[in-house]
Amino acid sequence: MLFLFSENAAMAQAETDSLSVTVLYPCGSSNIAKIPENTKHLKRFIHQLDSVFRLPDIIPFGLFVTSSTSPEGYIRINQTLSRKRNQAVIDYLNHHSEHFKTISSSLDGKLHEQTNNHRLGKIPLSAYPSMRHSKVTLYIRKEKKDSIPVLESSSKDTIPDSLSSTILIEKEAEPTPSILSQETYTHTTVSRPLFFVKSNLLYDLLTFVNASVEIPLSKRLTAEATLVYPWWRNTAKHKTVQMRYVAVTPRYYFKDADEPYTSFFAGLTVGTGSYDLQWTRRGVQGTMWHVSPTFGYSHYIGKRWKMEYSASVGYLHTEYKKYTQTADTPYGEIKVRDYPWVSKVLSTVLPTSLNVSLVYTFNQPKPVQHHER
Repeated sequence: MLFLFSENAAMAQAETDSLSVTVLYPCGSSNIAKIPENTKHLKRFIHQLDSVFRLPDIIPFGLFVTSSTSPEGYIRINQTLSRKRNQAVIDYLNHHSEHFKTISSSLDGKLHEQTNNHRLGKIPLSAYPSMRHSKVTLYIRKEKKDSIPVLESSSKDTIPDSLSSTILIEKEAEPTPSILSQETYTHTTVSRPLFFVKSNLLYDLLTFVNASVEIPLSKRLTAEATLVYPWWRNTAKHKTVQMRYVAVTPRYYFKDADEPYTSFFAGLTVGTGSYDLQWTRRGVQGTMWHVSPTFGYSHYIGKRWKMEYSASVGYLHTEYKKYTQTADTPYGEIKVRDYPWVSKVLSTVLPTSLNVSLVYTFNQPKPVQHHER
């Protein structure tokens, strides 16, 4: 960043220059601290700001803040993310620099948000990290002691042509007391997930009626309850699929993403149930329970719709009896157990679930304040 003034301070026209800083973000994040270099650059910017404003007759007259996202994700998500990045860098500078806080409260501000979704597939992936940034540029000038410290409309006291196309903010004669002028902010609502309802498509293909409800407990922790209840039989074809199964799963999401509960996750599933399964004349009836670590990934495919992929492998315990179905008796179809007085037991480690789930989000509106676009 360059800050130079001519030695000829007595010239009639004010001299202009700028201070700027750029910070980068990981994909999907607005957390400045996740990239350690950001803190070093921001501290350097604050040090330069403090040094500059020790000089006499330095007037801040323009503030430009822009944030950008890389092309991944839906445009609605990227717009929200860009807005959060703008606010994150402003909040950091206001908190760590009294000079910047004073300047930002005296300049009427409009922030700029930029998305690059239109460039998806048109640029190499190596260019993506540089797009995940926020840039703050402060325009300043040095005036004669008898100059009025307000930007004039006269052509003699304007920003140079090379800068004028990017200046969005100018100082007003009457400063406002807000950090960034309240006139540029408006209230709206965003939605936070209240709960999720889902169905495992793989179970659906097997005619296993199923449903799950997932409830957020904190930013990264949720609890899921699952019910599987296929209940049908065709005695003529010796086919039975009957099951009562329930499970609960606490989950932890590894990434605190701007779009919540969209990352890799892990959990522990505890389930129990009874079953009657038959595909020929031979069948099996029993009860079971299991404890299984679960791992998976979740992401949005629409405004309220997500896809989720998970699998679990764990300890399974089941007690069961085998039977043979007999037809043409005076009492109809009869299931004859091989050894009614004996229950077989199986305790082992097995895959216990495989899920490809379609998820619908029920949202809770939440009022927020953001700048007008």
